[in-house]
Amino acid sequence: MSPPRLLARLLALLLLASAIAPSLADQPALGRLFLDPQQRARLDAQRQHNTGFQPDAGDQASQTINGEVRSSNGRRIRWINGEANWDQPAAPGVPVGDTFNPSTGERESLLRDGHILIKRGSPSK
Repeated sequence: MSPPRLLARLLALLLLASAIAPSLADQPALGRLFLDPQQRARLDAQRQHNTGFQPDAGDQASQTINGEVRSSNGRRIRWINGEANWDQPAAPGVPVGDTFNPSTGERESLLRDGHILIKRGSPSK
């Protein structure tokens, strides 16, 4: 075998070994995923006493209008926050994809500062 070929094979073997070596190293332990019962009880007690964790009963969650289907007979179904909704009307003027917060009246557009431009083609004859 010629020296350049031998050198190329040794170099390839060295590169392969250096690529495999990190995966063979000992992985650090992640530790325990779950806490012992005393630690869980202490966290639960902190959670109950911390009012920041409690949802406000008067606060209405924001609504994201995911989609809407209107049938020919006039019935409409809207998907609000990922769930089909037949009877709850969404805020008027809130297009599909936008998020509306009923308690503050704020709207957040899916497009943010962007826009959609639709160019109508000429009618086919």
